[in-house]
Amino acid sequence: MARARTDLHCHSTASDGELPPAEVVAMAAAESVSTLSLTDHDTFGGQAEAADAAARHGVRFVHGIELSVKAPSGSMHLLGYFPGAEPQPLADALDEMKRRRADRARIMVGKLNDLGVALRYEDVEALADGPVGRPHVAEALVAGGFVADRQDAFDRYLADDRPAAVPHAGLTPVEAVETVVESGGAPVLAHPNSLAMPAGALGRFVSDLASAGLVGIEVFRPEHTDADRSAFTSLADRHGLVASGGSDFHRPSDSRLGDTGAPPLPDDTADRLLARAGAA
Repeated sequence: MARARTDLHCHSTASDGELPPAEVVAMAAAESVSTLSLTDHDTFGGQAEAADAAARHGVRFVHGIELSVKAPSGSMHLLGYFPGAEPQPLADALDEMKRRRADRARIMVGKLNDLGVALRYEDVEALADGPVGRPHVAEALVAGGFVADRQDAFDRYLADDRPAAVPHAGLTPVEAVETVVESGGAPVLAHPNSLAMPAGALGRFVSDLASAGLVGIEVFRPEHTDADRSAFTSLADRHGLVASGGSDFHRPSDSRLGDTGAPPLPDDTADRLLARAGAA
């Protein structure tokens, strides 16, 4: 029998994943995932469906989200884990964040039009079940035949240094951490490598976030090297953070649910995070 696994980072069609929430849960169960958190970008839209499916499949479900955050460098996302659905005040704040994401996508489309790419915002919006984001612009470029694939869309137009990029207008890092804590959740820094910070700068940044209420950092991810895991484990230990992680699953062709690297994410991670939820 396959060993039960924990995965605290995955996505569905509620944001930029390929499968509906219930299918994500069904796949998790098939992959022997016993504890799962659905962490769609800036939305709780898939939580109810995923929780219902988890109950049917005998999978423990942890309510979660991945917030888009203004990054001091590179890009930054903050995960939040909650003991219940629709936590406040975050749930209400997401309406404004949704509007900002749509405005950002419209500006991207305008920049693409200026570059001679005849993409319509309506084509982007039609691909999003939840909040519109940059991945949906990439998918619309692929669907319209303007680029070969999603990576080509980012490489040519949408990456931070490319001509159709638009700076993020989300919460600041400290605001995001404090909002998750105020909403009774456990904030966790996602994929720290994406910040593109030298070790010293990352250490100081994590220290500031820990002072604001950060309780975890992703250590267990399939793309992390031994050196990454060692460095981020040391960072977690230094600041009293929970070493968390997940597959960051978006689509079956890219990754498998439950794959958190080797060694795998410890089974008590969700309990350790939720024990500190809402604790500034």
